[in-house]
Amino acid sequence: MSLEPPDIREPLDDPFVRLSPRGEVEAANAPFRALALAHGVPPEPQRLFGSPLFSLIATVQREGRAHGVLSVVAPGPTRTFRVSATRDGAGAFGLLFVDISDEVAWRRQLFDRNRELTVLNDLVTALSGTLEPEVLARRIHDQTARIMHATSFYIAVHERDTGTIEFLYFVEDNVPRPMKPRPRPWGNGLTERLLRTGRPLLLENDAEGRVRALGLEPLGRPARSWIGAPLMAHGEPIGVIALQDHERDDTYAPHDLELLTIIAGQAAAAIHNARLYQAARRAYDELSRAQARLLESERLRGVTETVGALNHEVNNPLAAIAGNAQLLLRDEDALPPAVLRKVETILDAARRIQSVTARMASLIQATSMPYPGAASILDVRRSLSRDEAEAAAPGAAPTVPPGSPDA
Repeated sequence: MSLEPPDIREPLDDPFVRLSPRGEVEAANAPFRALALAHGVPPEPQRLFGSPLFSLIATVQREGRAHGVLSVVAPGPTRTFRVSATRDGAGAFGLLFVDISDEVAWRRQLFDRNRELTVLNDLVTALSGTLEPEVLARRIHDQTARIMHATSFYIAVHERDTGTIEFLYFVEDNVPRPMKPRPRPWGNGLTERLLRTGRPLLLENDAEGRVRALGLEPLGRPARSWIGAPLMAHGEPIGVIALQDHERDDTYAPHDLELLTIIAGQAAAAIHNARLYQAARRAYDELSRAQARLLESERLRGVTETVGALNHEVNNPLAAIAGNAQLLLRDEDALPPAVLRKVETILDAARRIQSVTARMASLIQATSMPYPGAASILDVRRSLSRDEAEAAAPGAAPTVPPGSPDA
């Protein structure tokens, strides 16, 4: 049984139109005519709603009634209607349009807010898994790109000790730079403004022109839209997170600025903690190296004290042996050949011992080597003496005499 459409003469607040069995407009009420006029088209539903309307009418032809949601495709603001269509006994169609644009916008806004909340929760989880600033910056970009236009993105921090701006992460045209840009000196750009003021900033269009109007210097590739928020730690700005669009105006809106400020708050805490951890790790490494140097110094002092005692006890008799050997060699002709060779061997051994003890007395870095029957012994050859260190230093005088082929 067909449902009779309402009488067109009855006053209706919502747009209504009656179509003939052939789809021609037989009558339209004032709200429908006003709707068509607002969009600059004749009062015909197919001109307002396009081809999706025909699918709805086909359903009415089969089933006698149909319901659907259609959006205006004619020029003008986008509006959405819930459509109820019926067919009477004569085959005519009645279409009633109820404007649900506000409801659709509210539902879309609710969906967007739920999605943003999900991303913020995911961001907290992502940031809790690492203490590496570069990894944190990459994860911040990944999550931000889910809800904002982030094809060009950077996170910069202010190195107060050196007065420079260091980029933790930099993406341009949706391509992360494999190597971070080199730190640059403190200047008069947008990044420095946010670090000075501690306030977020939105440039919706003509970003380069508005930068100059603010008395700032445009740095890097010109942008059409720009949005940035400071990274605040304990009330002080430590860095900046910024997004930019080099091609289009009005990419970012005030709500995006609010959202980026929330992201910056979460990111700042994570980056600040990561940098503190890195500073503590560097201090620990330096302390470990200092301790190792102290232990080496104590070890070397023990070696030098031993060598000093050894020199005192060995060099005196060794000098006597070497001196007597030299006296014997003055009268080589009086010595039998076999005795001469033994005296020369004694003198060479004495000089070798003197050389070793002299080298050991000037050691500045001791190296050990394994030895059978002992844990380790001093490796005299691999240990570094003061003379060798001075010779190896940059700018040291050449050890080869001038004029020789290798000089």
